[in-house]
Amino acid sequence: MTAGRLAASKPGATTNTQLYRTPIDKSASTVLNVCNQSGGALSYRTALRNYEQVLHLDGLNTSAYKFAKGNPISAYKITLAPGFQDLAAVPGTTFTTTNGATATILDVFKPTDDVLYYAKVLPISTVLLAADSLAGTPTDGETLTGATSGYTATLRGNQGGTSFNIQYTDVASGATSIQISRTTGLADGMYITTGYTGTLGGQIASINASGINTTTNTLTVTRGALGSTAAAIPAGSASIAWSASATVTTIAEGSTYVTGDTTLTVANSTGITSGGIVLIDNELLEVSEVNGNDLTVVRGRYGTADVDHNDGVNVTLLTNNGTYLLNYWTEGETVTGGTSNATAVMGFDANTSAVIANKYVFSTTGVAATDHAILFPNPQLNIDRTYKYDLSDSTCTNYPLKFSADDAEGPNGTGTEYTAGVSKVGTAGQAGAYTSIAVTIDTIQSLNIYADGSPGGSTTGVGLQANVEQNPSYTDLYIYDIKGEALAAADTFTIAAITQTIQASGVTAGPFGYVQDWDSALCHLKVSLGEGSQAFAVNDAFYDTPTLINGTRQLTTIRTGKALSLGSPSGADGSRTQGTYTNISPNSTGGSGDLTTTKVTVVVDGSGAATVTLLNGGYGHAGSDTLTINDSQLGGGGAANLTIDVSTISTGIHTDTDGIYSAEDYIFFGNAIAANVTDKNSSIIVGPGQNLLVYSSAGDISYVLNGFETSSDDYTVVNLTKQLV
Repeated sequence: MTAGRLAASKPGATTNTQLYRTPIDKSASTVLNVCNQSGGALSYRTALRNYEQVLHLDGLNTSAYKFAKGNPISAYKITLAPGFQDLAAVPGTTFTTTNGATATILDVFKPTDDVLYYAKVLPISTVLLAADSLAGTPTDGETLTGATSGYTATLRGNQGGTSFNIQYTDVASGATSIQISRTTGLADGMYITTGYTGTLGGQIASINASGINTTTNTLTVTRGALGSTAAAIPAGSASIAWSASATVTTIAEGSTYVTGDTTLTVANSTGITSGGIVLIDNELLEVSEVNGNDLTVVRGRYGTADVDHNDGVNVTLLTNNGTYLLNYWTEGETVTGGTSNATAVMGFDANTSAVIANKYVFSTTGVAATDHAILFPNPQLNIDRTYKYDLSDSTCTNYPLKFSADDAEGPNGTGTEYTAGVSKVGTAGQAGAYTSIAVTIDTIQSLNIYADGSPGGSTTGVGLQANVEQNPSYTDLYIYDIKGEALAAADTFTIAAITQTIQASGVTAGPFGYVQDWDSALCHLKVSLGEGSQAFAVNDAFYDTPTLINGTRQLTTIRTGKALSLGSPSGADGSRTQGTYTNISPNSTGGSGDLTTTKVTVVVDGSGAATVTLLNGGYGHAGSDTLTINDSQLGGGGAANLTIDVSTISTGIHTDTDGIYSAEDYIFFGNAIAANVTDKNSSIIVGPGQNLLVYSSAGDISYVLNGFETSSDDYTVVNLTKQLV
């Protein structure tokens, strides 16, 4: 208990001065002595306030914000790692840091702005890495370069250090230098077959003399060998290397072996088995059955032509020398990121083609950014956020993004489209196109993101899965009642066995205090400042406190220049369209007020006269502003635009720490005090968070406050309640 002289001051003339204040957990029984030290009569005032500031908040003129006496408020924020899950940040929990600072948790800060992803659709292959080979942190969109081959490709995502998502460059139709996954087993003159084994899509290249670079695993080839047609080859395509074997026989038909004949008679079938490939002139044939010297064959394999062949020409069995991947990494080589310098060892199996498929890739930077990547792990959608997927890039043409709760491909599979909270705007691949989803507690927890192109099923496999997190983690924490040593970067504290560390530049000092009263009709909030807190200022933002368990807080902002009332609108216009137009933002203003947050309702009667009701006064207005509502916003009947003057505005902070909000706060007003006289005013009780304000007609009055200060529980701190549900 503190007793004796609690405060003393001799303030300047005609100036409000805070003589004394009590903390929120104390009260005081006091006697105020007022001493006139001048030679003439003077007067004084004393106010007992249950607030130090009255804040004017943004929002609707009849506000939906939730405040009650006892609520702490705070704009004091710290940034932590690893941060808190929402329900783990229990309001009212006090902590002490290793440096000796103490504070109390108000709540985590939950961003409410849209999460924007810029989408592209790119051909992607997932490549396994050798176990534990990743060193460093790769950067999405950077160039990866092979240490052996010098081959380059673009990183489109790192899947936990076990695999990379990579975008490759295809082999161009005219390319004669081709990267290959290894050169062992190859020799000059071998044929490299790529594509389908049928007549569609296959093609052949032959390795030139001295065409094998064993240092870089690069081949110099002649394209379109054996009369095949050279075409672009998808990167990672599995290709077979063939060489002529020692098994050679001849056609023994007795006449020309004609086009379309699938039974080939040879002089000697020894060594030829089912599945083998034989070469006759420039045609490759696949043997499906051997019956004596009669071979059942499939004609024109790997893009060669099914043509006539003379009787007696050679039939050469080709030897399969193994499978190789074209325009791909060397097996087991190390790749290095061009930006990050991170390294990893390729660990893929080259027996089959690399799976390269069109996939959604995303950037948070911009549509023209280079860091688009597959999201890994599955993207987390936090409740109370809206996620917007920009589809304006041309690669998104025919890939409109949609959601499904029951199938990876939605209606293109066996499922349905999920539409709750979903908005779809524009045409994918064109400017302004996007799909968004507003995530709430009711959103299905596991969602599939799919592309719904035309025809149905043509875009299979493009999408991914997203998970809704009902208890997300946040790194920013609002705190209040800060005491002891100053909070600083690298300071730590532990709650629920988890150590939190304040990050670099992670202390945003701000005001904090306690609600004394809330006038929702005027958006006026009476507050007492916390011990050691700075005063609140215009544009400071803080949370309200809903009474519902696990309620959704709203962030409110102290505003100045909020329109409180409007003048009469401009006159009636017979061309103005009759009707009621709700929640309209003025099109322009004669001042600098914010139009997006200024909202009115306009009712136009049959004569074209308008009645305007102010819904939200916005901010930044001046009392002389003129608001303009275009006729196009009111039915577009051809009338003149409607104008309304702003009549009165808010001042943001209705009182500073030494201001009077209401005359009811005075306990003495204009009390006369004679020269050289002391007034004794007893039995003044100063409750929790209250203060005494004094005012003198001249600077010759001194004030002395005597009494005692005791702990008090009359002011009950009321925090938001959180529970696991």
